[in-house]
Amino acid sequence: MPDDNVIRPAFGVPRTAAPASGPEPAQEHLQDSLDASLQNALRILGAGAGHRVGLIRDPSAAEGDVVRVVVGPEDAPVVETVALLPATADAEAEAERIGFAILRALEVVEGAP
Repeated sequence: MPDDNVIRPAFGVPRTAAPASGPEPAQEHLQDSLDASLQNALRILGAGAGHRVGLIRDPSAAEGDVVRVVVGPEDAPVVETVALLPATADAEAEAERIGFAILRALEVVEGAP
């Protein structure tokens, strides 16, 4: 599987403001799903540079049953999906590989002068 779609190009850049009418229903579903799934995270892989990295199995995602690689501040109860994989037999292992790569990058950033 190519890694060109693992981290979205705007990762770390503040998002633009939501329209005045509020978030789209799909985004509301995603946030509700992530809020519920945080209680059932497959695993927290670790933390670096003030952020934690984890895996979430999300069978109710709009895309179908998926495994999410998520990153969020250690001191906040929010996460953002940075990789999304269909929940196949190998998905958790692939998501773990991606998550550990992101975690290592955060550790490098944390140790940078």
